[in-house]
Amino acid sequence: YANTVLSGGTTMIPGIKQWYQRRVRGHVATIIKRAHIFISSNRCFRKFKFEMIVTISLLLLALFLDPVTPIGEVLRFPTTPSIANYVMLPSPDFESLMTSFSLCAWVKPRHTGSGHSVWFSYQVSSSHDDEIVISAFSSYDDLFNYNLGSSASYLEKDVWSHYCTTWNLATRVRIIYVNGGAKKSGTMTSGRTLKNGGVLVLGQRQTTRGGGFNTAQSFGGDLYELNIFDKMLSAEEVSGMYNEGRCGSVDPSLMESVTLQWTDFLDAQRGGEVVVKRGMCSQWNLVRSAIDEDLLEHLIEHHPSYQ
Repeated sequence: YANTVLSGGTTMIPGIKQWYQRRVRGHVATIIKRAHIFISSNRCFRKFKFEMIVTISLLLLALFLDPVTPIGEVLRFPTTPSIANYVMLPSPDFESLMTSFSLCAWVKPRHTGSGHSVWFSYQVSSSHDDEIVISAFSSYDDLFNYNLGSSASYLEKDVWSHYCTTWNLATRVRIIYVNGGAKKSGTMTSGRTLKNGGVLVLGQRQTTRGGGFNTAQSFGGDLYELNIFDKMLSAEEVSGMYNEGRCGSVDPSLMESVTLQWTDFLDAQRGGEVVVKRGMCSQWNLVRSAIDEDLLEHLIEHHPSYQ
């Protein structure tokens, strides 16, 4: 039924798409493991080669995942700078992020002639008061007008890089990670919370709420798997996310902490020539990651030849 809803075969029930996508990944390994236990204990299947059964099971699983998981759907911003190119969420609910958050994404900036290449901005007021501004390769990496950016946190052009920034009000500590490693950290001078009720824009820096774009600050390149969490991720959680690779998946244990997930940005308002490019990854990447993390020990235990 959920597959029918998500493929447009019936009326979309509010929230079911996000609910289904958040939970399907966490159940992938369990589904395979239980199927394997059943196959191993059922005499009817013993005459078949185990490898064939696993292959068929994975094929069915991949077909099941394909309609509901936007694997490899990248937001591509033109390399010619323009204030017309953006993705906007006018009123995201950031109440759960007011005292701590983490923001992680895969970013591939391309040379546009822009000196700043701002790919993320969140603005609450109409004054020049940055809540969050993140650029690909300039000194803009602001939280509450406290800039933590430096050459250590610049992203390489024309190369996929994994970026994370984390913050916690209790400690006032903010950390920037690039490709799984901490590149810059600092203690915030401000003890205030993140403000709710702002406008989130990808691809442009806002100097007024929802506007005030500047061509010199426009982003050109690709964004993928941008997720915002309602907690300060640990160094181990960030490095684990990076080690999963660009075509990996968020650890199921972290999914309950996701406030905005990648599908929210894919479905958001787009301006100019920003497009969704498909097929950058395969559903098999998701299946393989589930096997590597959760099923391998089980396979080895019951079939030592898999060692």
